[in-house]
Amino acid sequence: MLGFFTRLPVPKVNFTEDRFRKSMVLMPLVGLVIGAILVLIQFALIWISAPGLIQGAVLVSSYIFLTGGLHFDGLADTCDGVFSGRSREQSLEIMKDSRIGVFGTLGLFMTGIFYFAAFSEISGIGLLVFPVCGRACCLISASLAPYAREEGMGKATSMGGGTGAVISSVISLIGASFLTIPMLILDIFLWSHNVILGDLFLTPLITSLISSAVAVLVTIFITMKIKKKLGGVTGDTFGAVIEVSSLVYMFVFIILRGLFA
Repeated sequence: MLGFFTRLPVPKVNFTEDRFRKSMVLMPLVGLVIGAILVLIQFALIWISAPGLIQGAVLVSSYIFLTGGLHFDGLADTCDGVFSGRSREQSLEIMKDSRIGVFGTLGLFMTGIFYFAAFSEISGIGLLVFPVCGRACCLISASLAPYAREEGMGKATSMGGGTGAVISSVISLIGASFLTIPMLILDIFLWSHNVILGDLFLTPLITSLISSAVAVLVTIFITMKIKKKLGGVTGDTFGAVIEVSSLVYMFVFIILRGLFA
């Protein structure tokens, strides 16, 4: 999973579609690794007193570098196909085209702006959990609709969906949110922040859980719309779901954090 979904230097393994399909339940853990690296990068930026806008730019670049832009490609293709106004067959054909269209370009541009804004504001448990949420939502999307093509790389992902994948996603989201405790303890030791008991546990935990729930609801809505348009999901739509649900989690987290402050 790390070798396929990230650009981290991991040992090569014998890749088979069957192994890939069986490993899909581990996707949220890939998100946890990505989130942990981003948290470490942010700690380093805070340590050198980098301004918020610089942090946002570095974190966006780091996120794209870690994932190789894999899911952004799917987002662009999905925008080109779904918003083309064409038939199901034509939309699927557009999504296979290696060239990017107007809707794909707009989708990438807007996503980049949203990520920059979110990365400039989010920190702590929110930064750690958002990649987990995105990949958990991918598994949920794969469980809600059939695969729209006869063949394709995303078919293994779709086949990896199901009850087990949904359970894995829910456990991952709840478990990752409970990492609030060690995250804030680390924050106290590193930056000597004065944090009361409620801030230490309940507020960030509840904020993360609510943000995850909203992202899952948005994922269900998007998947149903895609299913109606394309007759099912594809590898490209999985990429779109990952990025959209990640952004939804981040923005809800930031808004709720401001309300609870």
